[in-house]
Amino acid sequence: MAENSSKFWFLTYEYFKKDIIKPEDNLVILVHWLLLRNNFQVLGLDNEDKANIEQPTDILPTNWTEKEMYKLHYKRGEELFVLSGVKACDSFIFNLYNVLTKHVASAAIGNVNSTVKWISDSVNNKDKFYETIHLLETDLIKPMQKENEDKTNVGTQTKKADDVSIGQFSSHPPGYQPEPSFSPISQYPSYGMPDLNPLGGGGMLFDPLMQRRRPNNGPGIPPLARFDPTRPINPDPMMPGSFSRPRPDHMRPPDFDDSLYM
Repeated sequence: MAENSSKFWFLTYEYFKKDIIKPEDNLVILVHWLLLRNNFQVLGLDNEDKANIEQPTDILPTNWTEKEMYKLHYKRGEELFVLSGVKACDSFIFNLYNVLTKHVASAAIGNVNSTVKWISDSVNNKDKFYETIHLLETDLIKPMQKENEDKTNVGTQTKKADDVSIGQFSSHPPGYQPEPSFSPISQYPSYGMPDLNPLGGGGMLFDPLMQRRRPNNGPGIPPLARFDPTRPINPDPMMPGSFSRPRPDHMRPPDFDDSLYM
């Protein structure tokens, strides 16, 4: 592990060494230093309800070594964490708890006395000292860092999904273009263009968002059905019974040859 992994460690250890009462206090100082390096700050309180009004700092609270079981409150941004530590025979167990997400990370030190020796004399025990740092960072610190990164990624992906959804759910499908209308300026009218480009809107491709349905009261025709009329629209509504009998225009002209369409 790189030498710069122990940056400011000696200053931190020398500052809190005067408070050490028990061997495991050395372990708490080491974890406190690692938390400071990862943007955590400690709160001098015992009640979590006061976390919003308490000013975080880098200094461990007064009398932090007095109890057998350690319980320290930390903040990172607006999130509150609880660091607890307890000795179990020759081992020591740390738990870091995120009050907001209920996520817990744990790390165990196998032999307290040996680890304290490596911490107090890190110059002559560099390899073991760095192994201890790596263990604590991997098991205790990094799970909380990864949790924060995952929440950031989820928030970013959700925002992108919302932006895409807003663009998709418009009044017409993507790629819709209104049917071109004839303009006297154009040399050629746009007849048949909707059929050549059905995705542009109109033509023989039925667009469910287009309001082309209308009430139909004829026999066998469902209400609001889209269908091709069985006969042309009445050209002369003033002529009574215009569709009650055949019209001359409905008959084939003499000698009409329709073999072209067969």
